[in-house]
Amino acid sequence: MKHLKTFLLTYFIAIGLCTVANAGLKIYYIRHAQAGHNVKKAWEKKDVPKSEWPAYVGNAEMFTPTGERQVAAATEKLKAYPFDFIASSPMWRARNTILPHLKENNRTAEVWPELREGRGAGSILSKDLPVLQEEILNRGEPIILQGEEKPFFELRDDAKNNYSHYPKNSSRMIRAAYLKYATLSAIKMIEKRFGGTDQSILLAGHQISGSSLLKMLLQDEPKVKSGLRNTGLWMVEQQEDGSYRLKMYNSEVYSEQ
Repeated sequence: MKHLKTFLLTYFIAIGLCTVANAGLKIYYIRHAQAGHNVKKAWEKKDVPKSEWPAYVGNAEMFTPTGERQVAAATEKLKAYPFDFIASSPMWRARNTILPHLKENNRTAEVWPELREGRGAGSILSKDLPVLQEEILNRGEPIILQGEEKPFFELRDDAKNNYSHYPKNSSRMIRAAYLKYATLSAIKMIEKRFGGTDQSILLAGHQISGSSLLKMLLQDEPKVKSGLRNTGLWMVEQQEDGSYRLKMYNSEVYSEQ
């Protein structure tokens, strides 16, 4: 019953969004479900010996019980949206959040290392960020797909590796510069492939990288009260002048008022 109510609510939100305007590119972004690294601090505050912690605590490649329920609910939620294209961060928690959706619909998603989690979203709009002098894309560690994922994810020929990690002990501004470079690269691909169309695309990623992408698309700080929740959706729609307008945040219709 709970899943049915969630599906119906999401369905009517989707219909409402589609009827507001149907001409611009729509970019949907879903944050991954809760994984073990998300709850480590909470467990550290508990009076429980580490030897008695559940196996998922601190493990970014395992969902918590809450995360598993979020994946199931997200799979229902995504049924309301017809996506023309799907891409995911290379990280396990992002891929496996959308994997059930891909399986149910016999779809594949491209792996975009540009959507990988990073650091520096708070400074990404700063005009004082340094400009990177070296190429970082496809220069990091190889992207490895696990067994059951392989039929549902594709690596781009130009992105079989992650982008380079910033040097150890880098400043906040350097970290933000790396994140900005990757984020702008993702936006460039989006606009080259889909800009000016009426298509809908889904990107699966993380809190910080999702915040960075949203800020760069809007070229402003979004007026939101909280961060993107696990499996929360935001959506922007491209306007006639090429700019983007925020239409959904945390799976709810967005209004600045």
